[in-house]
Amino acid sequence: MEKILVVGNNVRNVVQSARKAGYKVLALTNHFDADLFLYAEKAEQIKSEDKNEVREQAIKLAEEACIVLASGFEDLRLDDVLGSEHKVVEKVVDKLRFYRALEKAGIPFPELVSKNEVENKKTIAKPRKGGGGEDIHFIESDKQERSYQEEYLYQRYIEGVPCSVSLIASERYVMPIAINKMFVGWEEMNADGFRYCGNLTPFIVDAEVRDELIKLAIETASLFDLRGSVGVDFILADKPYVLELNPRFQGSLDSIEWSYDINLFKLHVNGVLGRKIEKPKPLRFGARAILFADKRVEIKSSPLGNPFFADIPFAEITYEENDPVTSILSADIDEGKVVEKILERKKLFYSLQGW
Repeated sequence: MEKILVVGNNVRNVVQSARKAGYKVLALTNHFDADLFLYAEKAEQIKSEDKNEVREQAIKLAEEACIVLASGFEDLRLDDVLGSEHKVVEKVVDKLRFYRALEKAGIPFPELVSKNEVENKKTIAKPRKGGGGEDIHFIESDKQERSYQEEYLYQRYIEGVPCSVSLIASERYVMPIAINKMFVGWEEMNADGFRYCGNLTPFIVDAEVRDELIKLAIETASLFDLRGSVGVDFILADKPYVLELNPRFQGSLDSIEWSYDINLFKLHVNGVLGRKIEKPKPLRFGARAILFADKRVEIKSSPLGNPFFADIPFAEITYEENDPVTSILSADIDEGKVVEKILERKKLFYSLQGW
């Protein structure tokens, strides 16, 4: 296994980790970032919204490469992937089936609400499939009709801290790697609502809470025959509640690698192949924050080559309001300084563009 094809909406982080693990890497993606081409030998843009056609494009591009499915395409129907089998992933990405499995196992999650109960409880609507906080919203009169017409689930809103546990799953073990704080709706990144905009690793909590998060994450992942890098998302309130299970690499890949000095792609491969791995320890705080456009903007200067930016845009590209523009990276032994550096680098990016 010398060559890898990564398929996903945005694959720079997985491609970069695979390249640093020593593989030749191909990419099939919806988004071309300038730094993607630093790590991918070849990259193609996804040509169709039809996943059957994407499947054919992936098979043709892969040739002898092993295929890794990333965000947005984890449920692509392929017989042989370097990760979890399609039949397993299907059970996980369908949130209704997923919550039914949690219910049977006695694992806590925010209760599902019927349409008749919506008016009596603070409720959110979320797509039955999908991730990244996209299209999740509170039920309001102006949005109810749209929500009811599409495949949405209705769920009791629980106020708390969004966080996640990243794990490596094997036939023989489920190993917790990191607990991450999730940045959601961070105004400084021009995000609102439930929109995912990055991670900070590690998320420091009391030992009792940490142990409960890890226990529930392992129990949740163990319900399914998963392989490789997976992640369990939580809302931490009076106790941890499971929100979803990602059967693929997560957005926390950068923050974990910056915090732990490990290569997650290597761990992923070892998990898929059933090799033993050692539980790593964090060395510092690491963070990745996704910066969104607050209005229609044009990139005047690409920060390609600056190690504190990733998912880097090309110059002369225009982004519409709410589009993801770039990722900002930072690390420090002081948690507060990590966030300070993110905000300083946001100002630097703005100054480069003359905004």
